[in-house]
Amino acid sequence: MKKLTMVGSIIGILACMVGVYFYLGNDSGLKFNLKKNDPVTAKEAQTKIEKGFEAPVSGKIMAEYETMSEEELIQEVHNMTHQKVEADKKWGASEITADKVKKIYEVIKNKDFKKSSNKQMLLDILEPWTRQDFSNAVSAHNRIWAYQKGNIGKATRLLTPQEELEYIEDEFR
Repeated sequence: MKKLTMVGSIIGILACMVGVYFYLGNDSGLKFNLKKNDPVTAKEAQTKIEKGFEAPVSGKIMAEYETMSEEELIQEVHNMTHQKVEADKKWGASEITADKVKKIYEVIKNKDFKKSSNKQMLLDILEPWTRQDFSNAVSAHNRIWAYQKGNIGKATRLLTPQEELEYIEDEFR
């Protein structure tokens, strides 16, 4: 009987330890539990995203776009897509703002590219973004990803507004 009680106690303690680990020790578990207590509706998240989109960008960052190479511009647009898409892995992040989209679009439009197909790819991706239409973000990401010969991190869907807001807060705030 003592042996049975002791085994039961050990199992109970182990179960509690596992539960505490997943609740407190696992970052995503902790974030999930905190978010459940303070939910943000899709509309609230979208409003915050749109407000961030309109935020001004420093002149220094804007000037850097003019000196970027063809490959750097491609990577910058790729990094921007990460804000909008779900993918297993994402390397690099650049917040999407109206100023940045407009500036990159103009730089690309007026720049000579070694490959005209790269120029057209970027213009096709960015043109709808100038109107705040990001419905092409998954195909944009995967088009650049394929061009860069990606094999991990293919985009599978657009993020929900809540997921995108969480990404923005994690990466840029």
